[in-house]
Amino acid sequence: MGTEDRNPRSMHLGEMDVPDVVALMDAEEREALAAVQRAARDIARAAAHVAEVYLAGGRTFLLGAGTSGRLAVMEAAELPPTFGVEEGRFVPLTAGGTLSGPAAVTRHEDDEEAAAHALDEAGCSAADAVVGVAASGRTPFVLAGVDHARKRGTWVCGIANNAATPLLDAADVPVLLDTGPEVLTGSTRLKAGTAQKLALNRISTAAMVRAGRVVGNLMVEVRPVTAKLRRRCVRIVGELAGTSDEASTRLLEATGWDVRAAVERQRHRHESHPDQGT
Repeated sequence: MGTEDRNPRSMHLGEMDVPDVVALMDAEEREALAAVQRAARDIARAAAHVAEVYLAGGRTFLLGAGTSGRLAVMEAAELPPTFGVEEGRFVPLTAGGTLSGPAAVTRHEDDEEAAAHALDEAGCSAADAVVGVAASGRTPFVLAGVDHARKRGTWVCGIANNAATPLLDAADVPVLLDTGPEVLTGSTRLKAGTAQKLALNRISTAAMVRAGRVVGNLMVEVRPVTAKLRRRCVRIVGELAGTSDEASTRLLEATGWDVRAAVERQRHRHESHPDQGT
């Protein structure tokens, strides 16, 4: 069953009490994780290629409309502070533009020229990657962008929640997230959107791990743009260098709050003066 079909388990949704609605959604949400797990191999293939593109200096464009577009914006926004990714290396291209309101993002999903125009303006090439996301697998904005990218020789991953759709057929790596019909018919911000977010999390995180942006399970490239993130940097340096909070802070201040440089400085210091305290 597809994302637009009626879910037989929620036929009486409108008559349910609130606790029953929540319980039903809890039960249905398990389908999102199951769908992502079934697609694990293709998600890993996509992540490996995105890592290769990143390491070679290329960019990854995330195409989406509606919920998928908002998820693309969220994903791209989180990568610089988390992994120290340079601005412009992960680029969301959404129907209506990334600064448009919710109505505009939905209204422009049929615009078949906007995605191609945005890719041309960005100079998308064979050195880049495109990840197109559409629950239906048929959204004109996404399909037109993917088709245009492929004509330019750009590698494409397609993420859809319905099987045998044009987006999956057009992709070098198709990722099917078969979440089935929604509790609220056609509301793909629910299970379909959850599965898309999980898949994007996996692609970006695994790609950044492969690209060497992580040590152990620590964010060694984190950007300390807030007090919370500065405290995290202090903890990371302490974990990796075996230093106190005070010593870690001094190391970070001396290196411009560069976690890797702070750890390396302490390592050199320890090698030169092994008896020196921390």
